Amino acid sequence: MPKSPDPAEAKKQLEAMAGQELDITPEQVNLTFPLGAHDVTDGVVASRLILPPRKFCTPSPLLDASGATSTGAAGNVTFLLSNVICLPPVRSLAEPINLLATAHTTTPFYVTATHALVGTTDVQITLFAWDAKGSPAPNVSVHWRCRVVSNQIIG
Repeated sequence: MPKSPDPAEAKKQLEAMAGQELDITPEQVNLTFPLGAHDVTDGVVASRLILPPRKFCTPSPLLDASGATSTGAAGNVTFLLSNVICLPPVRSLAEPINLLATAHTTTPFYVTATHALVGTTDVQITLFAWDAKGSPAPNVSVHWRCRVVSNQIIG
C-alpha cells in the first residue's frame, strides 16, 4: 500500500499552489478519493446453441463495477476497468457487457458509451458527453456502471 504523505507537509504544498493560507487543519487534508467500486456475485449466463437451435443456461460469476470520472476537453474520456477498480485476480472477462452512464451535474447532458474487451482480462470504456445542441461537452462529471461476465480461471 502506498505511503500517505505527511498531512502538515501536504497542507503547506496545497497552500503554496493556492497562493494563500487554507482554513483547514492538516488532518482535514485528504489526498485520496474513490475511483470506483465493484463486487462479484453469482449469476447465470444464457447462451444459444446454433445447431441444434436451443438455449442453455450456465452458472457464472458476474462482475458489477461502478465509478465516477469527467470528460476531457474533447467531451470524452477513455479508461480501462483495471485502472479504476481492483480486478479480482485470475479472471477471464467476457460478453455480454452492460454499460450505463449518466451525467452527474445540475445541467442536463446526454451521455453515450462504448466498450471493448481487451483480450479476456480487461474492458476499455469510452464515455462521451453531449450538450442539448449535440456538441461535445467538456468537463462533465459522469457516473458509470459496468456489468460483465467474470469467470474464474483455474490455474
